[in-house]
Amino acid sequence: NTATNDISMNSNWNYHGMNTTIQPTAAELVKSRNRKASRKIKKKKRMLQEEYHMNATPLKTQGGDVGNKSHSHNVVSKKSRKKSEEQLRFESEEAKRVKKEAKALTSAEIKAILGDDEYISPTSEWVRRSSRQPCRSAINAPNVRSLTGKLRDNDADMVVLKLKKYINDPDTPKLVLDAVLDALEENTNCEALYIQNFNLGMRDKQILQLLKILQQPSCRIWCLNIGETYNVKNRTWKAFTRGLKKTKVTHMYASEHTITSEMKDSIRNTIRRNRQKHDMHVNPDNLDVIIQCTHCWWNPVNAKSLRPFLQKRGIDYILFDKEVQGLQGSTSGAKGAI
Repeated sequence: NTATNDISMNSNWNYHGMNTTIQPTAAELVKSRNRKASRKIKKKKRMLQEEYHMNATPLKTQGGDVGNKSHSHNVVSKKSRKKSEEQLRFESEEAKRVKKEAKALTSAEIKAILGDDEYISPTSEWVRRSSRQPCRSAINAPNVRSLTGKLRDNDADMVVLKLKKYINDPDTPKLVLDAVLDALEENTNCEALYIQNFNLGMRDKQILQLLKILQQPSCRIWCLNIGETYNVKNRTWKAFTRGLKKTKVTHMYASEHTITSEMKDSIRNTIRRNRQKHDMHVNPDNLDVIIQCTHCWWNPVNAKSLRPFLQKRGIDYILFDKEVQGLQGSTSGAKGAI
């Protein structure tokens, strides 16, 4: 029984080496602080009241009351009473202040006290809140981790990267796109990038980061599909259009709803000139990659120099298959030709 009582009276005890220390909640700490302050004020107020009554009540003696004594004693008594009244007023105001502070804290006040790690709901129930950014857990999803890992390792699957294969959600947040772009910045084997239809995550910052990646000397991306990207400012598209001059991009698709006709003409001239920079888009040894680069304004497989090699491998039917190439008129076709 003695051992049981000791345990019940002590909240800091170990059971098989486990720490079971009970920590008071923020609400309990506030209540405890207010109770102590209230008790202290009541005690002081009671003492002042007793002192006040002692000074205000005439003390009887055998020879008469104290009021008949010296004038100096009366003056001291008046000053003492005046001082007691002022202190009582002060203590009364202090009591009101403590009562006001004793009111339940708002969510914002409690969060300001505790910081970002913990938060109390309006119902005073403890709720653990993460201090991490929203959607941070999405970065640790298996498909995202697999994708970023393959990009950094220059995996063979990344030569033609169609992002929808790994992240098939148009509402993918910016945080995930940032992680993918950061990994892509370290990659050196990707040649074709399909990063279309990510309206929520692909914004101005992401477009500019992509441009920076494309301009890196180590970047090998020459085929780009960035269609259906609507939440990007016009000035950002202008910067992207100008910046393509310093890339290897030779084949591309972007939605006409997102860029102006002037931008499209500028892109057309730029990527045609870029075709003089390298031969990855027409090299027969790179045919396995070239035939996968579809859904562009103009697909590289249509180059005349590649037709004999397509016939030799028996895959020249691709030239006449609108669905495979994603040409205008197909269910998933790109519009226009460059």
